[in-house]
Amino acid sequence: MNATFRVFPCHRSLCFVLVGVALLGAAQANVDPKKGRVTANPTSGNRYTIEQEIQIGQKGVSEIERDLKLLPPGHPMSRYISSLGQKLAAQAPGYRFPYTFKVVREKAVNAFALPGGPIYVHTGLIEAATESELAGVMGHEISHVVMRHSTRQASRQMKAQLPLAILGGILGAGVGGWAGSLAQMGISLTAGSVLMKYSREAETESDMVGAQIIYDAGYNPRAVVTFFQKLAQQNGGRSGPQFLSSHPDPGNRAQDISKILSRFPPKQFQELDTPEFLAAKKALSDASASSADLGEKPVEISRLTRQNIAGENFHTFQHRAFAIGYPDNWQVNGDPQASATFYPEGGLAGGALACGVLVSSFQPSSGGGKELDTALRELMTDTEQSNPDLRVANSPQAFTLQGRPARRLDWFGKSAVWENGRQLTERVRMIALQDKAGVILYVVFVAPEPDFNGLLPVFERMLDSLRIR
Repeated sequence: MNATFRVFPCHRSLCFVLVGVALLGAAQANVDPKKGRVTANPTSGNRYTIEQEIQIGQKGVSEIERDLKLLPPGHPMSRYISSLGQKLAAQAPGYRFPYTFKVVREKAVNAFALPGGPIYVHTGLIEAATESELAGVMGHEISHVVMRHSTRQASRQMKAQLPLAILGGILGAGVGGWAGSLAQMGISLTAGSVLMKYSREAETESDMVGAQIIYDAGYNPRAVVTFFQKLAQQNGGRSGPQFLSSHPDPGNRAQDISKILSRFPPKQFQELDTPEFLAAKKALSDASASSADLGEKPVEISRLTRQNIAGENFHTFQHRAFAIGYPDNWQVNGDPQASATFYPEGGLAGGALACGVLVSSFQPSSGGGKELDTALRELMTDTEQSNPDLRVANSPQAFTLQGRPARRLDWFGKSAVWENGRQLTERVRMIALQDKAGVILYVVFVAPEPDFNGLLPVFERMLDSLRIR
């Protein structure tokens, strides 16, 4: 049976109107902040739909919050951050992502966004910022979600590795579709992964889109410039806070923000901190002085007896990037795609590793190809800023491990182990080496200082068993 297609004549003036409306819509949908006010989310070159991006972020929430010390949602600062975040998100262009805003009890000056809307702000950043500066940083994080930087970067990495991926047969529904392809590529939501670190181009976009959001919400966009400059000056201008390691300065931040502000009509901004912000900040300060006010007690782990702490027999843990042996009476927290932690019973509590071994990887900010010592300094900075109590015990020592150049470094810190009402000192030893792609694989040995040397034979046996794929 033949199908019949009918063509209806269009009145000339009506056709012109329809074409004009189409062109107007195309002109209004801008995804490039350098060309004016952004009105839509970029889609070109992104292998993920917005719906998939939201699913990735939600999966990340369940994973990442296992290791975060979150401020209770009823705390005045939690309520304030949520309110400020929703006020800013209401001005975000494009798709209305399901934004959430939570406070992390962490001294490091940092904030980060997961794909699809979840945003986290550290108490260290809140304490260091004025209200306008805080709004500026949060607007900047919202812009990373708007511009879909995480999945755009993941898509570029997948494209670069696609020939290898096809040869390995790791893409497709057989490994869980888009989620499986992320995992098989080694792309995760851990610190230092491609989803959590941004290029200078992405930072420029977030600066400009963030300025648009902050301007529309009534805050001075130039506050974010002054705050980033303040961060860069910390530690004598050498290594800035954790925030700058994942948000590199594009080099012309003030100029870019001035450019976008020149497009907008002049307006009066809120310059002084509001009473609501000051009250929430005071409540945060009061709570910091008394952990009981936060509804939780600090983790305290009892010291383990060294007798039979590690069995003679070893099992082998198989990871996509390495294999390592560990005592058969130790527990394993990890999977073949992400970081892995090995510890005796009682060596881990409340997310605090007091006695055991962590194996993970670190992607330098500018990708592979960096010299080992340069990449190690970046890893050291991230580690020390995430753990402010650590102090370096020695400079990195060079040696060879499995035929590869490696580095050894020790820190001292405050252990989660208490004995006779006294908090013990812990020793943290990191072994770092580089794979062919420039990714840093590192092994961290942790134990209370009085027990470290006694456990050293176990740690060294595990290190000797390490095999890189």
